Amino acid sequence: MSHTFAQNIILWQRQHGRHSLPWQKTTDAYHVWLSEIMLQQTQVITVMDYYERFLNRFPTVQDLARADTDDVLALWAGLGYYSRARNLHHCAKQVVSDFGGTFPPNPEQLITLKGIGASTAAAIAVFAYGYPAAILDGNVKRILCRYFGIDTPPSASTDKTLWAQAHEQLITAVAARDIQFDHATALRAYTQGLMDLGATLCTRSKPACGICPLVNDCIAYRDNRTAELPLRKTATAVRDVHIDLYIYRHHNNIWLEKRPKTGIWASLYSFPEHPLVSTDTSTQTLNTITHRLTHRQLYLTPHLTELDDVQALALEDMESVNGGLWLTKSNHESIGVPKPVATVLNLLSE
Repeated sequence: MSHTFAQNIILWQRQHGRHSLPWQKTTDAYHVWLSEIMLQQTQVITVMDYYERFLNRFPTVQDLARADTDDVLALWAGLGYYSRARNLHHCAKQVVSDFGGTFPPNPEQLITLKGIGASTAAAIAVFAYGYPAAILDGNVKRILCRYFGIDTPPSASTDKTLWAQAHEQLITAVAARDIQFDHATALRAYTQGLMDLGATLCTRSKPACGICPLVNDCIAYRDNRTAELPLRKTATAVRDVHIDLYIYRHHNNIWLEKRPKTGIWASLYSFPEHPLVSTDTSTQTLNTITHRLTHRQLYLTPHLTELDDVQALALEDMESVNGGLWLTKSNHESIGVPKPVATVLNLLSE
């Protein structure tokens, strides 16, 4: 007996999919939302520790809403794409102020919240409330492009086609109520199965077509086009950016400044990028480190200067202007810093 697209996904997920991830053990909308935001552009293995730390520090959405932004960014440090952390904090406040501390149950309301797009809203609705909604993240796009042989370049028009397919397949998934479980369980298995299949078998390179539950009807496999589909975006040129970092140290404390609310590493703490103190003290130039952003290759050259008491006081006088502070042993865990800054700080502590 042949199965539908949805049935193949559900049956495969129940036997071979992922079942032990911490956010799969709950239907708490706050937990589901937190995991979905963290999983955007970040691997599962990386997210797991951050997810647990966030829940330990902020057990409820109310706790997160009340938190200081610096505390949220400090916990997020190392996950990258820091706008997610700022949106996370903003969203928590919205849920508390606009929805009484309870995430709404449907995608139409969820998508009004900061940082929640259409696919993320659908995933929250499915996993938290068993609400039938179609997802379309990067993994699902890849599956649908291959399965249906969609070979148009990435665009709004292509996304419209993919959303139509995702909704059509969902209708079939909702109809498949005889898969030994209740409707909501089957729906969650289908949605999770799409995510798992794209993450483990239908990968961008070297997909494991031989053990894929969709292989018999996959157009890309039939036509030997799995390496080609989905079509890639035109590559954006990577721009080299050279930045000098000025490190001021006084009694093993390091001076940091809070960055602006927009731009690279917004609202995080970093080293000044221009000299702040006029000093005759010799400055040591450290080895340049590199850090890749999406479309920029950063070359960061640190310059280390040891300050005396007078010079250190001069920096402290500037705190109200530049949002600066001394990084000490007592506050280092409560300050969010970009990954390359953390790298330099670790080198200085060796």
